[in-house]
Amino acid sequence: MNKQLGLLLLLTLFAVGGGVWLTYQSQPSSSEPEALFVDGIKKANVITAVTLQNSQGNILQAELVDGQWMAKFDDFSTYYPLDKTALANFIQSLVQAKLLEAKTSKKENYHHLGLEAINNVDSLATLVTIRTSDSAQEWQVLVGNKVTNAQGTYVRRPLAAQSWKVDQTIVLPSDQFDWLKRPITNLSFDDIDVISRIDNKPWSVVKGEDEQFSLKSVPKGRELRYPGVVAAQVNSLLNLDFEQLLPLDAEQWQKAKVSSKLNVKTNNDELIEVTVANFDNEYFIQFSSEQLKVYWLDWTYKVSSFNAQQLTKSLEDFLAELPKASDKKVNASEVEEGDSPL
Repeated sequence: MNKQLGLLLLLTLFAVGGGVWLTYQSQPSSSEPEALFVDGIKKANVITAVTLQNSQGNILQAELVDGQWMAKFDDFSTYYPLDKTALANFIQSLVQAKLLEAKTSKKENYHHLGLEAINNVDSLATLVTIRTSDSAQEWQVLVGNKVTNAQGTYVRRPLAAQSWKVDQTIVLPSDQFDWLKRPITNLSFDDIDVISRIDNKPWSVVKGEDEQFSLKSVPKGRELRYPGVVAAQVNSLLNLDFEQLLPLDAEQWQKAKVSSKLNVKTNNDELIEVTVANFDNEYFIQFSSEQLKVYWLDWTYKVSSFNAQQLTKSLEDFLAELPKASDKKVNASEVEEGDSPL
């Protein structure tokens, strides 16, 4: 069994032990709350796709591709790796969920729980669809509002009138990019030897024999702005997050103006070019390399202005400010009292 799928199965086994999966129960018949889904232990190891939809469209299309969970987008043909922990936790919460309390079965009251059908433009529900490799049948549940001031979530099967309160707070992605793998690159501190800005505001930070980075060619008489400023620059690149994923030829990128260009040299002598650009007060980043073949080279990333600014620093941004000219001058009117004339 592949590592990623094994993780999901392990979490599922831990969550429910001998629990069950995906067949609706109309009413618990014993004092022990029943699971939201049944027959689950037989299905967890053959899950191949999870889809989340709301009234606005697809939030997540997760598919198991060559043993790795990937996100697929309506507008793109290329897959992007998912944060498998977020997906595993989501599945765990569904499998672990128990039916605690029957709620409304009246259609006109569904909106109070966020459980209206997603074909209603005002619906707040998320439709969860799970597919497995051994069945053509899709299993579905509507996930609604979180329970106020307590743990739990409201749910309803799409074709059932009865709604339920379950004991698990089911966490959903905020948008279609929320559960994608982060940070952008898979580079580590040990991988990098040199980072250089290569446009009209050049600088370089270089790893020394002590495995620490230092700013190359510090101007005479100048000091660093603070001791960790160089390491912070390296970490800004390694921990770079993004807000939105776009194709390489995105219209925004075509119209954007380049703000900075960086070269990253790895300890394997691989070169990676990082280009930061802005358009209409929004910032975008692309990565390119002739030596590497990795997924994060195939996209345009929309990033926050803060993250972009970390990669558009000039040499002066690394250095402490020079004393102002007025600080060097002695005010002639300020004469020490002991030196005043008689």
